[in-house]
Formats: sequence, structure tokens, C-alpha cells
Amino acid sequence: MLNTNVSNLSLTLLTILAVLPIGCTEPPSFYPSNPFLIEFSVDTLMTHELQGELFIGDDSLGMPTDITVGERFVFIGDPYADQAITIFDHKTGDFIAHTAPKGIGANEIPQLASMNFKPGYDSGWIYAHPGILKFFDGVSLTGETIRLTGQGSPIDPVLVAEDSIVSSGIYETGRLGLYSPTGEFVKTLGQLLPEDPSIAMASHQYAYEAILKTNSTGTKIVAASVNTDRIEIFDTSKLMHLVRGPDFNEPEFSILDYDDNGNPHTFIEPATIQGYVSVAVTDQLIFALYSGKSRGWVRSEGYFSPPGHSVIVFTWTGAPVGILEIEEGALHIGVSQNGQYIYAIYRRPIPKVVRYETPTRYQSANS
Repeated sequence: MLNTNVSNLSLTLLTILAVLPIGCTEPPSFYPSNPFLIEFSVDTLMTHELQGELFIGDDSLGMPTDITVGERFVFIGDPYADQAITIFDHKTGDFIAHTAPKGIGANEIPQLASMNFKPGYDSGWIYAHPGILKFFDGVSLTGETIRLTGQGSPIDPVLVAEDSIVSSGIYETGRLGLYSPTGEFVKTLGQLLPEDPSIAMASHQYAYEAILKTNSTGTKIVAASVNTDRIEIFDTSKLMHLVRGPDFNEPEFSILDYDDNGNPHTFIEPATIQGYVSVAVTDQLIFALYSGKSRGWVRSEGYFSPPGHSVIVFTWTGAPVGILEIEEGALHIGVSQNGQYIYAIYRRPIPKVVRYETPTRYQSANS
């Protein structure tokens, strides 16, 4: 029997795509493999204001910076804590355990950079700079490690199909880096973004830094740009869709100087408008937390990272389908496997995680 929510979602998407004035045009020349460029503005999308409930209070939180929602648990990352990951029950918010001790040992993590578990998984790879992935089995680090080697400087790696690894980062020949299952660099994916030839490619890639997530099979990858409103959707071989909106700003940046190896020190200007500061996905939808605030404002307000309150929802074909408004000041979001709940990290006035139930149309299965 066809799930009612899946049916409703499909009908809703078809309706939205039929009536919204979203521009689908030929791609610009620097994206020859992209079949469609999708542009949108917020006034074309249905907006829902969500009411949240306190899910995790400050008693169990330190300085949370990341969140991943698995099948049974919610994992909160804190790179400043003695143990980098705190585990909670995903239904009740009850504290389960602290784990992943800080350190350089086989079952320790020196510095938590990101947790990129696939949707609905309680296990996955933890990324620790520089270039080290450590496997987390849902309870603790196992000691299994992959070191990324070769060209480029990976920033946000994810495990994709056939156990390969794809990462955003600083690459001279393409947008993303592809690595073998054992961590050796293979090639780049996607065309380089348009750039001023007088500006070092490393600076340009840094300015267009992107957060990556994948679907549960690792066959689709979303790259959401932090310093602009660019959403790129890849399969494991090429760029499939490019989405722009709602502000159409590009990052403003300059090179301060170069180090002894000729690497540029890049400065992102205060006027730059922050874009997608956190991303969570299900196998049906992409949930992207949009900031829209300038780096100068963020700095003046003393935020550790850019906050937002608009979660823009896309299909994996790049179609924007709606906006979910949550409490202002959210730093990172996670989403349940069926899309029923969004979990958002806040640190003001106290650290907390707030849970929001989404409208039925965004849910892929009954809870």
C-alpha cells in the first residue's frame, strides 16, 4: 500500500513545481554538465512557522557545535569537551552517555570537525583534522581509521557508494575531491567555480566552502555553500543540479598575505552574506538552514558561528518546496530519518536543543 504521506508529498511537489515561477535555464558555461540551473526567491515558497519544544537542556550540554540524528539516538558533538560526543535517546531526549575521549590514541579523537552519518544510521565516520576519519559504532570509537592523502585539502568528507569518500575542500582541478576506500586521492568532481584569474584558486575555494551530506545509499551528495546561497547536488561522478537563491550574493574576500609555501591567507570580508550554515537530509528531502546575515553582523553579535531561523527544504532534484521557520539563533540542525522532526542547536541564552515537528507533507513515513 502506498504510504499516505509519500503520496501527499509527491502530489504537493508536483503542484508546487507546476505553479511556482522557478527559473530553469541552460547552465552557465562553467557548469557544462549541469542540466538545469534553478533559481528561486522566498516569496514563491509556502512558509510554515514551527513551534518547538525543549528536547535537551543545558545540564547535559557544554559548547555544542554539531548534531546528527540516527535511528535510535541523537548525537551532539562538542570539540571543546573532554569527550567529544554526547548521546541522547532520539524520542525522549534522555541522556545516554558521553563518549569519544579527546586525545591522539586509536580510540580517541584529537579534534572533532564533523559527524557525517548517513540518514537513519547510529554509526558512521567522524572527521578529525587534518585529514583523519575515525569510525564510530554508535557507542564508541572503534580504532578504525582512514587517512586522506594526495592532492587537495579536505574540509568536510562524507562516505559515498562503494565505500569511496567525497570531500569539499581546497582542490585545484574541481569542486570536490574523490578518494578511494583506503583514503588515496583519485580525482575531482565538478567544474571549478568561476573565479578571477588574478586570485589564487585556494582562496576562491576557501571562500566557497561547502557542507556535504549524502542520502542513505551514498549515491547523492548535496554541497551547501556557507558564504553564499548556492546548493549543488552531485551523484558520485558529476554535478546534477545547481540551485541559487534566495539572495544571489557572492562572497567578498581578499588575500592578506602568503605563507612560506606560497599558500594564501584568505580574509572573508564582513559584508559577505552568510548562506547555508547547516544541512540535514532524508532520502527524500534536503533541509538547509539559511542565515542571510552578514559576517560583520555575526561578529558584532558575538556568535560563535552564523545563526539562522529559516530552514529551506529542497528535493534531491533541486526543487525548493517550502520554508520552515524556527526560533531565531539556530546554529546547526539535524532531522529524523522520516523527516518528522527537526532538531536545532542553540547556545543563547543557554545551550539547548529544541525539537520541531514538521508538517505532514515533509514526512516520508508515519512515526
